[in-house]
Amino acid sequence: MQLWMYPVWMWHWARPGDPRVPWGAAALLRLPADAAALKTAAIGQFVSQIHPLGEGAQHAAILPPEEVAHHTRRFEVVFR
Repeated sequence: MQLWMYPVWMWHWARPGDPRVPWGAAALLRLPADAAALKTAAIGQFVSQIHPLGEGAQHAAILPPEEVAHHTRRFEVVFR
């Protein structure tokens, strides 16, 4: 059996080339257009994570737009 890992929070703290990430074990998976659209719609349901809860920095969205952008691409990065 092969284990594939999806880096849910990695994009929150790492950037391409970050030495803490095992880039040699990374694989790129292209998503069909319908799968990408469904995934984007699903992410949009997590309103409390992607939109501010109120005024001021203390109420900012947990996931900033640049983080959400990693999860709405037409491909995924997974690790073996």
